[in-house]
Amino acid sequence: MLRLLTFAVVVAWPLSTGQASAQAIPDRPEGLRFAPSRFDPPPVAGLRFELRNGLPVYVVPDRTLPLVDVVLALPVGDRNEGPGEDGLASMTAAMARRGGAGELGPEELDDEVDALGARLQESSSWARTVLVLDTGSEALDRGLELLASILFEPRFDEQRLAQAKDSLRVSLLAEGDDPRTVLDREWSRLVHGPASPRNRRLTEASLAAFQREALIRFHRRHWRPEGAVIAVSGDVEGEALVARLDDLFGGWEASGGTVDETMEVPAESASPGAGRRGTRPEIAAAYPGWWLVDRQGTQAALALGHRGAAFNSWDHRDRWALMLLAEILDGPGAVSRLRSRLQLEEGLTYRVLTWFDLDVVPSGTGRGRPPAPSAGEFRIFLETAPESVAVAAAAVLEELRRLRRGDVADAEVATARRSLAARLPLLFDRAEVIAGRYAEDELLGRPHEYWSLYRQRLGTVTVTDLRRVAQRYIDMDGIALLVVGDSAAVQAGRGAGELGRLLGSPAGVPD
Repeated sequence: MLRLLTFAVVVAWPLSTGQASAQAIPDRPEGLRFAPSRFDPPPVAGLRFELRNGLPVYVVPDRTLPLVDVVLALPVGDRNEGPGEDGLASMTAAMARRGGAGELGPEELDDEVDALGARLQESSSWARTVLVLDTGSEALDRGLELLASILFEPRFDEQRLAQAKDSLRVSLLAEGDDPRTVLDREWSRLVHGPASPRNRRLTEASLAAFQREALIRFHRRHWRPEGAVIAVSGDVEGEALVARLDDLFGGWEASGGTVDETMEVPAESASPGAGRRGTRPEIAAAYPGWWLVDRQGTQAALALGHRGAAFNSWDHRDRWALMLLAEILDGPGAVSRLRSRLQLEEGLTYRVLTWFDLDVVPSGTGRGRPPAPSAGEFRIFLETAPESVAVAAAAVLEELRRLRRGDVADAEVATARRSLAARLPLLFDRAEVIAGRYAEDELLGRPHEYWSLYRQRLGTVTVTDLRRVAQRYIDMDGIALLVVGDSAAVQAGRGAGELGRLLGSPAGVPD
């Protein structure tokens, strides 16, 4: 029997409750004054349902257009691959869609999806596999049937699989010609160590292992309801839709036994460079220092950083402080030290991107919750002329040292806090985003209250907190710098000697 968790129906909600008050027109624009804008995330009450097997479903109606978006997410990805299964998670997801399903062969499935005017797509990443259906509301019922057949009865057609393998072989031949691809591959080895599952890469041996039987085994072992979630938005009525979903997906039962997961090797055992130069292995890169991959060209790509942080709670005080710290260092909003210095002031790059993964380790296994991941990474990426690499890298290192010294003004913190808070409404600005956001909460074990506390928690972060977390989570002795570019030009460039004194002499990446 279908269990409806709450009966309230939410159709619309105000994105801002701030009201502009009447005021005299000032002589100059600076004289304009506005009441503070107030945004509250839409209530989750009335949006969450459960199927009879406990599978959570989030439904956000939007009758603006006769369109429906359905997303089914599984906590399955590259991390579930065992030895010799490199790339198998992504190939399984791709062929579940492209290889036919149920009674329909590949061409028949393609034709029926096209006849519906729908899109039925798949994707897979490190920890997530997603099936997406976009369709008109009049074709929703048949679209859901096709989605269910792909989930439960993929055919993994041999001919389509052979075609996919041929395409991947062509991609492998060109892989070494793309500096970004080379950078990503070698960076992961330097940061996480050669034993980490994050470093699995497609090879000819991997392609040879992509046999139909291997895809079937991976699908049976890992495509299960534990931890899965469905998000639906658009021209739907909640209870009627969930009743139909219950018909199609409510009988999907767990296979029993323990969840078969491939755990990432702990940082300490995966890190041959751990402990070098007094670094702390949970933060430091596996191979700290300066590493060069010689590639001729007018631009060099570089990455700088080390492993990321991991927390046991979404409400950990350090996590909020690191969010604010990352915003100050290189946020997309009104304040970015790296963008201001490297792009606007010194003209060293036209693009700089920063990642600071703030992984949360679930405190308990929960309903189908996967094993806790190890920490992600802290990475700064930019592209510049080869002769400017040393100057650009030294500038980044200087900005990191400034943060560790606590060289942050109250006004800068306030601007960063406003910038983060101003982007919060964009995380709930459309029905499909709202459904996806709350479904992602379920997938990650993140409490829905996280969003209602968002501004309040950011408001408690102080300059002292920023200095403390910078000193704790930015390990200057454990940093790896990887450069892919013209090696001779990089080493002859301005500032190369000084950078060498900071990070050691540049070397080729370790085997």
